[in-house]
Amino acid sequence: MNGKFYPFLFCCCLTLFSLNIAEAQTMLNKRKAVSKVPDERGVVLAVGGGLAAVRSDICGGPDCNRFGPNVSLGALYYLTNYLGVSGSIDYLRLGATEGARQRPLNISFRSEVVEVTGTVVINLLDSYAGSGGYRSLRKRFLVPYLRAGAGIVYYTPTSYPGQGKLNESQTTYEPAQKYPAIAAVIPFGGGLRFRINKEFSIAPELIYHITTTDYLDNIGPELGNAQRDDHYGIAAVKVLYTPALRNRLFSRK
Repeated sequence: MNGKFYPFLFCCCLTLFSLNIAEAQTMLNKRKAVSKVPDERGVVLAVGGGLAAVRSDICGGPDCNRFGPNVSLGALYYLTNYLGVSGSIDYLRLGATEGARQRPLNISFRSEVVEVTGTVVINLLDSYAGSGGYRSLRKRFLVPYLRAGAGIVYYTPTSYPGQGKLNESQTTYEPAQKYPAIAAVIPFGGGLRFRINKEFSIAPELIYHITTTDYLDNIGPELGNAQRDDHYGIAAVKVLYTPALRNRLFSRK
C-alpha cells in the first residue's frame, strides 16, 4: 500500500474524533443549561375577591340569586413546577329569593359563611417555557391550572318572607336548626395564572363548592328538596405574590 495513504487516513480519523468530541461537548452544555433552570418551589401568598352564588332548595339558577361578596386570604406551596398544595380562608355572603321553579313559599334568605379549605393545585403547563424536553429560563405568561380539595364551612343563615332585603323585612323565620353550624365542603374548579413579573401574578378562577348541609338557606328537607344539599359557586380574581426570599430558600442551585 502506498505510504502516502497513511497520513491521509490518520487525518480523517482525527477529524471524525474531533467532531464527536465537539458534539458531546455541545450536548453536555445543553444539559448544564437546562439543569440551571430552577423548579418553582416555595411559598406564594394570595389575596382575592369576587362574587358568590348559591344553589339551594329555593333557588337553582342565576335569575333568583342575590350575588354576594367573597374575599379570601391564603398561601400556596409549590412542590414542583406542576404540583402545589394550598390553604385558604374565605368569607362570603349567599342570598336568594324563591325561584319560579321552586315551591311557592314566598321566601328569601341570606347566609353569612366562613370557609376554611385545603386544596391540591395542578398546573397544566410547566411554569417555565420550552418544548421537546428543553426548559427555558423564561417563565410562561399564562399557566392554566386545576384545583380540588376539602374543608369546612361555618355558616349562619336567616330566612324571611317576601322578596325584599333582609334589613327591610319586619319578620324573620325561626332557625331550622341551631346556628352557627358547621358542615363539610368539597371545592373544585380551575383558573388561569397571568404572570406580571417575578413577584406578582393575577389569577381569575371559578370554583364550585359541594357541601354536606341542606340548611345554607335555613330551609331543611321537610320544606325543600330532600334529595339535594345546598351548594355554591365562587368567581374570583386573586393576586399572587411570590416573596423574593423564596428564590434563595427553595430554588435549586
